[in-house]
Amino acid sequence: MEQTLNFDIISRIRELVPNCAALDNAYLVAHLDSTTGGLPGRQADTIRMDGMTVLFVKSGTADIEVNLERFEATGPCACVLHHGSRVQFTPRGGAEPEMYVLFMSTEFLQSINLNMTAFNLPAIVAEKPSPVAELSADDFDTMERYLYLLRTNASVQSTPQLSLNIGANLVAAIIYELARQQYRRTSALEGHNSHARTTRVTYVHDFVKLVRAHYTMERSVAFYAEKLCISPKYLSLIVKQATGRSAARWIDEFVLMEAKNMLRYSGKNIQQIAYALNFSNQSSFGKYFKHLTGMSPTEYQKS
Repeated sequence: MEQTLNFDIISRIRELVPNCAALDNAYLVAHLDSTTGGLPGRQADTIRMDGMTVLFVKSGTADIEVNLERFEATGPCACVLHHGSRVQFTPRGGAEPEMYVLFMSTEFLQSINLNMTAFNLPAIVAEKPSPVAELSADDFDTMERYLYLLRTNASVQSTPQLSLNIGANLVAAIIYELARQQYRRTSALEGHNSHARTTRVTYVHDFVKLVRAHYTMERSVAFYAEKLCISPKYLSLIVKQATGRSAARWIDEFVLMEAKNMLRYSGKNIQQIAYALNFSNQSSFGKYFKHLTGMSPTEYQKS
């Protein structure tokens, strides 16, 4: 049996869990523990994410199966479950872990303006991505403060548009904070084991640094391979092995994020954005954008 985690189930959480708050159909923050009986809908064989969910596990342990891959979530930690993921959540030892659930609708997520160049991706992409990130006690305390602000914001809805914008910026801050914590952990690990960094990992780190510096002008894998003095085929191979994504896909991710931000927030027209991202004309930019997103730049602006 499969259930979908959306605002239909969210309404049940609001009825059953006193310590939660929701802002329209944008986001919900709930505090769950053994007294609340866990997440409604968890008895289903699988829960499909219709939106994005972050589980902040404060204490206790659960097994989380994400798209048929099993992970252990032991508090304090954060587990990021992306839209479309199919998830099974099983507490260990019969006791529900204490955790916070932050659920965000797809429409709400599209309103969040994130700057991909702010992320120090070289420190993150060297390891196989995992939905579970360990947190220190201090890290978790920081997350709790943000979640408190989100709950407070949801309870003050006299100005809905302002509340939505405040919520979007608070969620952006949480995402940036999780990235910073991940970078700090990875940097500490590399500092203790600096000699263990292989030549391949060095290439991957340097590749992402170059992409971050040049993606608005260069989208060719060959350009970055030449900068690194290796072949495009070898660069594509080692990036795919290290990150699970091709070199071309990483380049596209940077370009696409910048394109989305500019379409929503820059005030520039599509032709100006196409030239800013070094496309020969508006048509080639439109084909590129639609190939990656399934919609035209104009359709995205209106969505």
